[in-house]
Amino acid sequence: MKRDHKGVVVPLVTPFRNSGNLDEKAMRKLTNYLIEKGIHILFPAGSTGEGWSLTREERKRVFEIVIEEAAGRVPVYAGTGAVTTRETVFLTEMAEDCGADAVIVITPFYIAPTDNELFKHYVTVAQATRLPVFPYNNPFRTGVAMSADLVTRLSRIDNLAGIKDSGGNLALTTQFVNSTPSEFAVFQGRDDLFFPSLVIGASGLVAATANVAPDLVLEIYKAFNAGDWKKAQKCQNQISKLRRALSLGTFPSVIKEAMTMLEMPVGSPRAPVGTLTRENRGRLRDVLTSMGVQ
Repeated sequence: MKRDHKGVVVPLVTPFRNSGNLDEKAMRKLTNYLIEKGIHILFPAGSTGEGWSLTREERKRVFEIVIEEAAGRVPVYAGTGAVTTRETVFLTEMAEDCGADAVIVITPFYIAPTDNELFKHYVTVAQATRLPVFPYNNPFRTGVAMSADLVTRLSRIDNLAGIKDSGGNLALTTQFVNSTPSEFAVFQGRDDLFFPSLVIGASGLVAATANVAPDLVLEIYKAFNAGDWKKAQKCQNQISKLRRALSLGTFPSVIKEAMTMLEMPVGSPRAPVGTLTRENRGRLRDVLTSMGVQ
């Protein structure tokens, strides 16, 4: 069941109205905008999409909208991670019913599962669906780091198709690449490590920054594959500026603020996440101008 999973994945932000409800019109507009830019895969309801803040009904609606607007033009990998295995299975089955092409499943957060518990968790999810399943390693958000041994074990399960690695440890990413079958797709989720991850054999990139600067992220991938590593590194340097700017606010407020500055308004994050201060808003504008996207 392993497939050819590669390219630039965008974890879409979830647009909200001033009322706090989903902004379906903006969600449709963003989906089409990213497809028209040439993005390879869409990833709704992930960390960037504030999936943790969505009700079951809202998450389902987000899946439905993105899948409907994509209309088969690009694959849609749905974010279905949750704290419990039971809820993760429910969300995964829901995504499959909606027509998703794969699911990306962050490690359970708040709790701290052992490797064996995580292995059982992901095997249970994989057995509950026909879709490719991508575990998602993000210890900064969850407090749980996936080991190379665990990922190697998981790579032997038929529909565990790859991993999204946002751990920020390039040495560990390299282990993921080298200790798993060639068809097991390792996606780099740290925007400042895109180019070096491609060098060591990553299959693709999961880029929150591509909501703001899709052309630059795509150019890293295209230039690398064309053998123009100098251009790929140059684009990486620009994207890294935006990655560093994420510290100006609580995630994903900086991404949403940048999109508003670029006339792609998507509303504010859900509380308790707030908006940027006036001073940091000015700093972000300077970053965008220096990147040439403002």
